[in-house]
Amino acid sequence: MSQLCLTLAESEIDQLAAKIRRYDGACPLIEIRIDHLSTPQVPNLPDPKRSRYIGTCRPVREGGCYAGAETDRLGLLSRAAQSGYDWIDLERDVAEIRLPPGVQVVRSYHDFLGFPTDWPSLLEALDALPGDVTKVAAAVENTRQVAQLLRQLERPSSRKRILIGMGSFGQPSRLLGHFLGNAWTYVAEEPGRMVAPGQFSFPEAVNSFRLHFAGGRPTIYGVLGNPLAHSLSPPLHNRLFSHYGLANVYLPFRLTALEPWFDYVSRSPMKFGGFSVTLPFKTDAVEFVRDRREPDSALNTLIRDGSGWTGLNTDYAGFLKPLAELDLRGRHSLVIGAGGVVHTVVRALRDRGSRVTIVARDAAKATALAERYQCAIASFSDLPIAAHLCVNCTPVGQYPQTDLSPLSRNDLAFEIVYDLIYRPARTELLRMAEESGMKTISGIQMFVEQAALQFEAWTGIDPDRKLVREIVESLFFEASGPKDRE
Repeated sequence: MSQLCLTLAESEIDQLAAKIRRYDGACPLIEIRIDHLSTPQVPNLPDPKRSRYIGTCRPVREGGCYAGAETDRLGLLSRAAQSGYDWIDLERDVAEIRLPPGVQVVRSYHDFLGFPTDWPSLLEALDALPGDVTKVAAAVENTRQVAQLLRQLERPSSRKRILIGMGSFGQPSRLLGHFLGNAWTYVAEEPGRMVAPGQFSFPEAVNSFRLHFAGGRPTIYGVLGNPLAHSLSPPLHNRLFSHYGLANVYLPFRLTALEPWFDYVSRSPMKFGGFSVTLPFKTDAVEFVRDRREPDSALNTLIRDGSGWTGLNTDYAGFLKPLAELDLRGRHSLVIGAGGVVHTVVRALRDRGSRVTIVARDAAKATALAERYQCAIASFSDLPIAAHLCVNCTPVGQYPQTDLSPLSRNDLAFEIVYDLIYRPARTELLRMAEESGMKTISGIQMFVEQAALQFEAWTGIDPDRKLVREIVESLFFEASGPKDRE
């Protein structure tokens, strides 16, 4: 397992010096981006220093900020080496420079626009250059590419390597590379301050992804979806793993397709234990399981079963949990949306004896759902439609677009409004429903129950629901803005 490397990049030397003092000793390795300074110069390091330091002055040609003369740039790196920096980052087209004894070299190559077509030749050429670590960072546009990159990480090499897929679809390489042998994992100071596309922050690495995990390779769990930027599942499950003393790590895997991902997982030396599945893959996931515990057309939970996968849908029980005291027999329910979770919601409502009408913008999907579950369909132009219960299954109103609602105030003609969105807990739709005198149910209740059931399916431990709720609410508060806390 590799160590974390905090990248510090500031435009002013005083700000950078203050950050160095602040983080010295807090992270084992710190990269100083000299090229981001408005006046490039080598910052002084603490004496004595408690972290190891990398001096980087990336030129524009390699995606950095330094636009000055090459001789001046190499002079800055030479001064860094003479000033106590432990590592110097040199690009692949730079001749070897004289360094003091003990100073090591990262040989790096960056491609922000493309993905290497011949990884073996590229790595062989970089490994042949004088240096101690080979680093390649390339743009990743899809899951097939990130799987190819991860396979390269798994192959034996003549020296230490750091292989990074840049961009959000390349982030799985940063996360899994931490356990697959990358020499270190670059992290930003805080969310929103990433220096490279797809980089996550130091707090996220520790508090959300559990990359400070001590021990051998953990069992990997994660969430498969697109997008995933605001998912609370990683910090929730990692805190549960920690609470119950389990050697597991839960990570976010943003994918473009499932097939190349499962092909990679099936051959990886990593131990994968299970996945949560969210939009848009809940129905696609059915193709990859050999055993289903429920007759559902959408799955949100996968459990590794030998060489295959077992699928279940904890959304079903999670959705019904807040409705346990309601008698829905013969009552009319209006369901908004036609995505994967609608299969679960409609089936659950029909099993409880409710009459269901689906309202969706995708008429073809709505028709297919109606035929499958023997329910009615309507269009948004037919609203308002009176119903006992309305369930929003769309992401409209989800963070960060919290001012949106799938329905207008004039569309509301219900006794109860149930919004499956859990962030924010009080959506714009629920706010309007409350002001109109209707009962409301937040998606946070479903989220807590389905997450607890997932955890039990993977670990055999039935977690305390109060604990799960407390973790969810604390995470929600930590991640939310003022409006989300209303």
